[in-house]
Amino acid sequence: MARSAARALALAAAAAIAIAAGPARAQSLARLTVESFALATDTNAPKIDQPFHLILTLRVRERVTQIANLNLPILAELELLGDERETSSTPRGTLYRETITVVAHSTGPIAIAPATLQAIDARDGRPKQWYTNGLTLQVAGAGPQVLRNGVRWLRVAAVTVFWLLVWVLGLGFVAFVAVVLFRRRPQPVPVAAPPPPPPPPPPVERSRRQQAEDALAVLRVERSRPAAVAVRAAIWRMVGASDGETLGDVLRRSDSSGDTLRGLLIALERSAFTYDDDLSRAIEDSCSALERFIGSAA
Repeated sequence: MARSAARALALAAAAAIAIAAGPARAQSLARLTVESFALATDTNAPKIDQPFHLILTLRVRERVTQIANLNLPILAELELLGDERETSSTPRGTLYRETITVVAHSTGPIAIAPATLQAIDARDGRPKQWYTNGLTLQVAGAGPQVLRNGVRWLRVAAVTVFWLLVWVLGLGFVAFVAVVLFRRRPQPVPVAAPPPPPPPPPPVERSRRQQAEDALAVLRVERSRPAAVAVRAAIWRMVGASDGETLGDVLRRSDSSGDTLRGLLIALERSAFTYDDDLSRAIEDSCSALERFIGSAA
């Protein structure tokens, strides 16, 4: 009975904080009419270890000097080399363009999540969040320099094999002469074949509690908005949601109806998109919600 009352009180306090923070967050957002918001690349098949560019383009109807509350996707599988930002205004509005230079160090497919923008929609006066498209890139094999190094290595290997063959033939000739002279051939000692290596262990599927513990460790070490966005995306994936789903979509899921999980999702949404002055408190509330979820999953 006491635990139910405490849980209800905690949910009421979280709701009151969210209601109080809503107007302040809306006041800090720019008032924009978004006409286009897209993420592109100068190549869909980049070469390994060769830089390429991601291009973020935003077109708004208003004339502004800078764009705030724009969050780039987390590029965990790419190395960031730098970026260039350009804002140009015309009588028809403002064009914001950001060119991000990256490089891939492994081959295979790479998925890049959408970028996001928080602003007040000038059409209806409501705070909203816009998403770009996501990207899926296929990193191809070695570049020209790597191929030249491979050809050089093959040349060295061929010369080495040639001299090894010469030595082997020479030793074989010496062995043949020794057999002919002594007419005795030692019996080879049978060598037992080594046992086959054991099969690799099956991958261990991490439980929801372990994933929540990882997320809590990240927020405790780095209390920043990018860390909060990354933790939110990880918990989204934990409950089977995609990056493009909203909080309302996730809360409507049957497996997200528990009080502890529901409170965790709301706290993470707040820490990812709240205004700067509330960020530290929002992350602290997210850590507390993660601790409660871990305790309930024990």
